[in-house]
Amino acid sequence: MIFFVAFFYEIFSSGQKIFSSNEKNTSIIRQLGEMVFNPVEKLKGEESDRINILLLGIGGEKHYGGELTDTIMIASVNTKTNEAALLSIPRDLYVQIPGTNVNNKINAVKIYGDQSKEKNGMDLIKKVVEEISGLDIHYYAQLDFQGFIKIIDDLGGIDIYLEKDINDPSYPNFSRGYDPFYIKKGWHHLNGETALKVARSRHSTMGDFDRIKRQQDIIKATKQKIFERYSQFDLITFKNIFISLSNNLKTDLELKELPRFYNIAKKIKNYDITVETVDTKNYLNRTYIGRGYTLQAKGNDYEKINELSANIFDLEISEKRKEVIENEGANIEIRNGTGTLDLANKVACDLEEFGYRIINSTNINPPDFSGVQIYDNSKNSKPDTLEFLKEKFNGVIMEVLEDNFSKADFVIVLGKGF
Repeated sequence: MIFFVAFFYEIFSSGQKIFSSNEKNTSIIRQLGEMVFNPVEKLKGEESDRINILLLGIGGEKHYGGELTDTIMIASVNTKTNEAALLSIPRDLYVQIPGTNVNNKINAVKIYGDQSKEKNGMDLIKKVVEEISGLDIHYYAQLDFQGFIKIIDDLGGIDIYLEKDINDPSYPNFSRGYDPFYIKKGWHHLNGETALKVARSRHSTMGDFDRIKRQQDIIKATKQKIFERYSQFDLITFKNIFISLSNNLKTDLELKELPRFYNIAKKIKNYDITVETVDTKNYLNRTYIGRGYTLQAKGNDYEKINELSANIFDLEISEKRKEVIENEGANIEIRNGTGTLDLANKVACDLEEFGYRIINSTNINPPDFSGVQIYDNSKNSKPDTLEFLKEKFNGVIMEVLEDNFSKADFVIVLGKGF
């Protein structure tokens, strides 16, 4: 009996810090009881088959500028097709703060509201993101750097492929100094501290946009690792996560909504996650205000970004690119090492819709990697197909093995957790 009292007290204490219930008179204890005995059957947004969650990353305590919003993403889930999408918004986007005549970078909106007499920082950032995207934001989740490190370390690290070297001599430390950071391109198993550096570093060719791409890859790898380790929703795991993150995570998801949220999320495969960025190629212009570098919406409105957000699950490759890919006439073999026996056939059917010929799909023993590896037997003679497969599966291109006797132009190997 003492064990159960202590167990639920720990959840209660941690839950009070993490969850900000929309029902002000609903205690955490009551929410906990509802989660166990009467969990919700539908989340907000499910009535329209789409849930939109605002994901925010901040520095947190002991970090200079710790309340500025370092990462801003919208995670959308199509509950009808079990697909997900991540749409990243650059932190340098110049916006007007709702209800004021003040303009600032979007990463300063929340702290502006938090320091006002209304203490409404989260409401302001949600309103700004809703205007930019044209979407209703149903939930938010905010995580600080220490929480990020804890999650990665609690999972035993994550596997990430870096497409470029990172050489950042001015990577910031926690005392307003520098902690030079260098890591080579290729596969890496990252602990929490190194994963944070990879997620934050801006010293690369495309600066913040390279950083955003790495953040998206880290989220996908973390999601994959979570569902590798925790295939079922259980209260013990739930309790341990709460205690670990009680000072680092804030969300308006209610306790009673978590089982439903978990069951929706675990159905989503990594190749069914679309990643997009509000970038300078299609949506933003680079500008300078005073001495400061900023980004502003092309045409001074968000119409194109609204269109991207609304159609993110229906983005199609251009007809010209599709024709080039079809003319390449690539043959593909799929090797499924995920442990989910029907996944190879599902991937095969998906690729056949693009006109590819699947000459073999088979189940193999689980390999010692996560994600997807793509072997190019065509020796780069079908470059458009190779680029398409790399983008679709977030795959890593591998050298052809000497003992590879496949007749396929490309061999796609699905690793554990895919």
